[in-house]
Amino acid sequence: MHFYKHILSVLAGLALANFSTIEAKDVFCHYMVGTVDSSTNHAQLDIQQAAAMGFSAFALNVGAPTASWCQSTVEQLFNYANSNNFKLFFSLDLGQDSTLTDFTSLIQQYINNSAYYKAGPNNDPFLSTYSAGSTSPSEWASFKSSLGTNVYFVPDFDQVNGYYTDINGFFSTWGSTVDGVYSWETAWPVAQSSPANVSTDADQYVQAGTQASKKSYMIPLSSLQYKHLGSGTNYYRVGEVNLPQRMTEILELGKTSGTVAPDFVEVITWNDAGESHYIGNLWAEGIPANELAYANQTGWPHSGWQPVITSFIDAYKNGDDASSMAPPSGSTAVGAMWYRTIWMNATCASDPYGKPTGWQAAKDAVNFAVVVATGQTGLSIRVTSGGNVLQTIPVSPGLNYGSVPGMQLGSQKVELISSSGSVVLTANSAIDVTADTTTGICNFNYQVAGLQ
Repeated sequence: MHFYKHILSVLAGLALANFSTIEAKDVFCHYMVGTVDSSTNHAQLDIQQAAAMGFSAFALNVGAPTASWCQSTVEQLFNYANSNNFKLFFSLDLGQDSTLTDFTSLIQQYINNSAYYKAGPNNDPFLSTYSAGSTSPSEWASFKSSLGTNVYFVPDFDQVNGYYTDINGFFSTWGSTVDGVYSWETAWPVAQSSPANVSTDADQYVQAGTQASKKSYMIPLSSLQYKHLGSGTNYYRVGEVNLPQRMTEILELGKTSGTVAPDFVEVITWNDAGESHYIGNLWAEGIPANELAYANQTGWPHSGWQPVITSFIDAYKNGDDASSMAPPSGSTAVGAMWYRTIWMNATCASDPYGKPTGWQAAKDAVNFAVVVATGQTGLSIRVTSGGNVLQTIPVSPGLNYGSVPGMQLGSQKVELISSSGSVVLTANSAIDVTADTTTGICNFNYQVAGLQ
């Protein structure tokens, strides 16, 4: 089976040159700004839960800055963040709107708000993007000067030619424009038709350029990419244990020779139903029906991942490695199980879109991550599929994770077992695995169940 337990060591006397220039150590979560009903407490709940998890801020993805629903949602979020010690900053979605001046008024309205997140040597308002659109350095120079205040600009420009192949050339062109960079695509393995593991190789390549240019680096963390919205937007891209594996790799950066710790981490995402990598609430009033069909709050919640992510946030802020991750609540352990509800060789003949591109990269497996408290010994994970025990695996303090093959039809279960054989915690499936779709949707989204 593919089972991973990473125990990393901090190298004593690590040279200062191996550390980033901006040691912010903050973790953000990408938040898709959609319609949030102002008569509800939905905006407040999002902020309460994100703050409780340890996030420093939401990166507010804005793709329709002049829309009334966008302005209403942003206003709700800032109003509540102001009174709850939580921060927000804008991430301009240039994939939806690449006309920079469309964003000017909205940014000016909030950039001096006390809830707006600030960073950098001069504590300037933080500004990011999704994509570069068709923008140029000269456009950004004009746009930033129009805002009336300096900004700390850390965009996602990884679609710009040369970003992953000629980073020094990238900074020759963009260095005077950006204060740092954010790599969106490195959150997952390269899209392909066979199983693959995520890697920080590309992150380290870009970081070498940020170090040489005295810029900051924001690294992404995510679970999966599954989108099922028609031709060209029907794809699956992930490794089964992408989330905990990526956590382990991020925490290792800066602790081994030749690597650098990232200055910021951004989790993708809080609420992007369409790409299935949400970890928070999916409010139905702001999400199209075709997305809710395969990703929704009632049938497909992903909140089971939240305690594991909180453990990661604490470890990142403290400079710990994955073996030092601890349950956030002080309990024996926290964790989750996740799996797909159909076998990968399903025909999905009843789905008009068919199987997603990249379905061959999936595995029929039950996946888990568990964070065990220091001093806890003799524990193991028992994975049961279709009523049959697939594996019983010893676990130890820190982050443990695995992908157990051979997932069978029916119910799925992961249990944390004590040395005496008693059940400490259990994650039970809410939906049985079937050989093919029974809903008409070839759903490769994950069912996630927290250990309880």
